[in-house]
Amino acid sequence: MQNTSIKTSKLNALILIGGKSKRMNTDKSKLEYHGIPQWKYLVNLLHDFVDTVYISIRANQKLNYPNLITDKVAGLGPFGAIQTALETKPNEAFLVLATDLPFIDKKSVELLVKNRDINKAATTLQAKNKDYPEPLASIWEAKSLSTIQNFYKNGIYKPIQVLKNIPVKKIIVADQIVQNINTDMEYQKAIKKLNLEK
Repeated sequence: MQNTSIKTSKLNALILIGGKSKRMNTDKSKLEYHGIPQWKYLVNLLHDFVDTVYISIRANQKLNYPNLITDKVAGLGPFGAIQTALETKPNEAFLVLATDLPFIDKKSVELLVKNRDINKAATTLQAKNKDYPEPLASIWEAKSLSTIQNFYKNGIYKPIQVLKNIPVKKIIVADQIVQNINTDMEYQKAIKKLNLEK
């Protein structure tokens, strides 16, 4: 259940696992960084910060989990997942997390949620040494949907482009927090880093 100290409108979570993981050659949501499949780790991590944790999947993808949101349009990647979620729950916000961000932890989620600005269209984490925010570690407010739909109509399916065209609150974090893992070599390095940090 959402932290009662955060007096804001309803906030859900959306975990993105609908990608085909072509570079990894295996389902990234099932990789284990913390002793359990990453999608389960994220469900457990997000549970205390939001009202409902949803998982975004592509059509014909199977997962034994009760709160699934299936992409309405195939082939749009994270953009389509975010649009589908906001259209499914048009008056609610979504904390969107990609499944390939293994360094996201309780502290970084808490930082994002506590600094949420409902007067902006999004609140997002941004790596210290990057000049753009991470759209897949962000809270997307309901008001962002109209811009997303306009981009869809114009054939632009990049969440980062949406963030560049809406009012956004940026929270600067260490680069590692929003480091995404796409290959087996990156996975092995991430496991070593996480084990060293324990």
